[in-house]
Amino acid sequence: MRCCRALVLAFGLTPAAAWGQVEGFHFTREVTVSAPGWVRVPLDLAAVQHLAPGAADLHVFSPAGEEVALRIEPAATRSERRPVQVPKPVRSEGGGWELVLDLGPDPVPHERLFLAGAHPPLAPPDGVESSADGATWQPLAADEPFQTGSEDESGWISLSYPMTGDRYLRLHWQRGPKAPEIAAAEVEAITGPTQSILTRQVECDTGEPGAAFCTLTLPAAGQVVRRLTLEVAGAGGIGYRLDAPREGRWTLQAEGVWPRSAGRTSHLLVGRPEPIADSQLRLELYGSPQAPPRLLSWGVELTVQTVLFRAEQAGRYTLAYGGPPRTDTRQAEPPAGVEAVWLEAGAEIEHAPPPLPSTATVPAVRLGNRRLAASWQVIAPTARPGFLVRLELSDAVYGAARADLGNLRLAVGDRQIPFFLWSPAVPALVTRERSLRPSPSDRRSHESEVEIHLPEPNLPLTELDLSVPASLLRRVVGVRYQEPVGVPRRENGHRKNHSALVRETWECHPQPPLPCVERLALPGRAPQVLSVRFVDGDNPPLANLDAAVWRRRDVLLFVWPDTEQPVRLLAGPETLQSPSYDLSALGETLLSRSWQPAELSLKGEAPQAEPRWNRWVMPLTLAIAGACLVLLLRRILARA
Repeated sequence: MRCCRALVLAFGLTPAAAWGQVEGFHFTREVTVSAPGWVRVPLDLAAVQHLAPGAADLHVFSPAGEEVALRIEPAATRSERRPVQVPKPVRSEGGGWELVLDLGPDPVPHERLFLAGAHPPLAPPDGVESSADGATWQPLAADEPFQTGSEDESGWISLSYPMTGDRYLRLHWQRGPKAPEIAAAEVEAITGPTQSILTRQVECDTGEPGAAFCTLTLPAAGQVVRRLTLEVAGAGGIGYRLDAPREGRWTLQAEGVWPRSAGRTSHLLVGRPEPIADSQLRLELYGSPQAPPRLLSWGVELTVQTVLFRAEQAGRYTLAYGGPPRTDTRQAEPPAGVEAVWLEAGAEIEHAPPPLPSTATVPAVRLGNRRLAASWQVIAPTARPGFLVRLELSDAVYGAARADLGNLRLAVGDRQIPFFLWSPAVPALVTRERSLRPSPSDRRSHESEVEIHLPEPNLPLTELDLSVPASLLRRVVGVRYQEPVGVPRRENGHRKNHSALVRETWECHPQPPLPCVERLALPGRAPQVLSVRFVDGDNPPLANLDAAVWRRRDVLLFVWPDTEQPVRLLAGPETLQSPSYDLSALGETLLSRSWQPAELSLKGEAPQAEPRWNRWVMPLTLAIAGACLVLLLRRILARA
């Protein structure tokens, strides 16, 4: 025992710190600090995947076991341009022109090439290859070249490609009347850290002719995408559109058209500096119906996330995560001009997952005798008692739920199951309708109208996407929420409408094969009919109109109870007060835990309404009890 204690003290840890730090956390890592000062530790993919969103559950403990203030921030990549010697002249090869650039015996990783022509403008190369030894070559997924924006570099062109450490670059031009003359060349070297992922697991919806809608899943939410590499098959030019989720809507990241010279090509998209709110990106590809585009593989380069803190003393510091959220609101920030020391953390150590507190997860509070609007059974075949379960609400729930979902309860028997309500940033598709034809609604106002029918009422809509084939257009479009069936019709035969909730001007300058798209933000809950009107002017109504309606997603996270009774989701009356559970204190740290899926059984389970006579039971009981007390009191007084 003395020997173990001596070893602990030798590493700068007290016995309480050595064992106490790990307790309550699923994962830990150790960082050895040799001297006091500011420290920056990069987080690898394993840590990113196990952390809660925003690293809300990451803690740093000192050698003495005290918690240290920290800051989570992306690592700034550093780059510099380095000149490359250009051999002259460009040699003729295989019916074209070829130029091989040697970056030297010890090149640093590079991701962009700058070329200056002797007689501007310089034609960009048709292909770029890289090689480590000058003998085996592989194509680079290069972005479309463009002229640099600097006035001092007006004769330069820039060509981006995925980061590589290869020594040689080979450029190809098609045969022309004159060989390209290169006056100078430079590469942009990257010295900052990045993380790269390549996958051939592609999830795409190819139901629409000539189009593919693909979901790209990142390792975790909150990542900063530097570059996205796509390998695409298909004939002719391909239009692309890349979207990221934000607050239940899609936001545009990039769009354009790739001119192609082969049936299988690679392309590169440069990301944005802000983090992705969720772990999914949406990629749309458009091409010819005869040879539709296909996404073969994709890869992504992510900016490395780091944890920054000040080490007050030398020793072993512990990074702990997969446990309770961080309550220390202090933000570590070094003084101006002070550079933090980069240190690598040790291997990730996995511990037994900390159990959730039973006082916050076990069914306890009784359900009141309330009239129910609806009831559904929750089915989770893989769940066991004590497992964390995720239940995503289906469309049918919103028809009976209140706008804030405050009248929803999870129950087993007559006991409430505590839950945490979470709304992901990725929206859910409600319906997609194709080839709609708006019909003229009023010839005097030159308007046309189309109705979109939703599967359920009161859905929390967020966005309406309208698209038509590439064409020049400029029209005003408005959206109204149509009253339910049964409202008296107007004289012109249409049901009464609310005033236009959304009104925008749709402008499109065509880029075939990329369709024209207009995105309209929809507010609040809607009935089952959307009325979309177009001010056509003297133009005919739009043809081949496609519409996609999106809504907010809502997820309930709870612990599966230890009982044989069925678990039910209940919708109470509108006046029911919103629940308040201790489980909410854990917040989004629950998202980092392993979970089992659940779904609702929608097999027509009848709402369990309260019988009419039941509401009189309590008053009658109190009245009878009061009468009995009065009689008893009179008898006692009479005897006295």
